[in-house]
Amino acid sequence: MLTAADLTAIRSAANASLVDTCLIKRATSTSDGVGGYTSTWTTTATVACRVAPARSPAELHLAERVAAVQGWTITLPYNTDVLPTDRLMVGSRTFEVIGRLAAETYETARRVVCVEIL
Repeated sequence: MLTAADLTAIRSAANASLVDTCLIKRATSTSDGVGGYTSTWTTTATVACRVAPARSPAELHLAERVAAVQGWTITLPYNTDVLPTDRLMVGSRTFEVIGRLAAETYETARRVVCVEIL
């Protein structure tokens, strides 16, 4: 069984491998006064991250055509507040979070699956 000190050391080592910076953006909806809403993306946090392509592209049926979609796994520090509706900006690239990968018993880093918004 890991001690608290062991877990802290592992998390520290995991954080050292995060070589990029990520802005976590969350949408806020405000009424436009005529029955609709306008979304504004606000930065909720700036954290270290690492971006890696998913193992293989997924195939989707779009407009009666098959399209390949490349997924991305973005690793963030342990316990980072990130939701499936958030967007992550890494440099000039923007990713939309699809979901979080299942945490193990001892989470050492937060990993989310994303698609790039082009």
